Amino acid sequence: MRLLLVLALWLVAAAIGFAVEAGGLRQFDAAVLLGLAGPARAAGWPVAVLLFATVAGSAAVRLPVAVAVGVVLAWRRDWTGAAVLAATTIGVLVGNAWLKQIVGRARPDILNHLAVETSLSFPSGHASNASAVFLCIGWLLVRHGMRARLVWPIAIVFVLLVGVSRVVLGVHWPSDVIAGWCVGTGWMLLCTAFARPRPVGPAVRTL
Repeated sequence: MRLLLVLALWLVAAAIGFAVEAGGLRQFDAAVLLGLAGPARAAGWPVAVLLFATVAGSAAVRLPVAVAVGVVLAWRRDWTGAAVLAATTIGVLVGNAWLKQIVGRARPDILNHLAVETSLSFPSGHASNASAVFLCIGWLLVRHGMRARLVWPIAIVFVLLVGVSRVVLGVHWPSDVIAGWCVGTGWMLLCTAFARPRPVGPAVRTL
């Protein structure tokens, strides 16, 4: 079932990529971008929240967090968890850069950008990397005894905020973000699919 979900997510991302190259999503993207960014910018305070989300999902924060979690996993001798996190973090970073070069889409040009970006647009690196890495960290927290019903909602909402922030800031088309979520989530599910059970150790206090 998990591998079928991975395939479905990647097929959606591929379909979006083909539609982008064919020029079929311009009207949809423009309508959603303006529909999200216009009210958020008019209100003012959502922009500050989303700027925080975009910084939290950036490589400057994401990679140190991943390294710190990896160190803790190694200290706890969860080598499988550390390997899965490393594969997830590095793989999605390389894969996203590769996909950007294949599609070669320019950044949105219908709103001023509230963040400085110079790379290509499709898929969103923030969306794909955040979904892969932070959902993987969520999986690791559950693996080590934290309650899934607490961890997953927080992780999912954070990933959604990171993606939405890219649209409101005007630096990504909505389809870039949707494809990024699909790519990153699919990669995380694939990397965790074959993980061995965590070694039995001292009891972990749950929240």
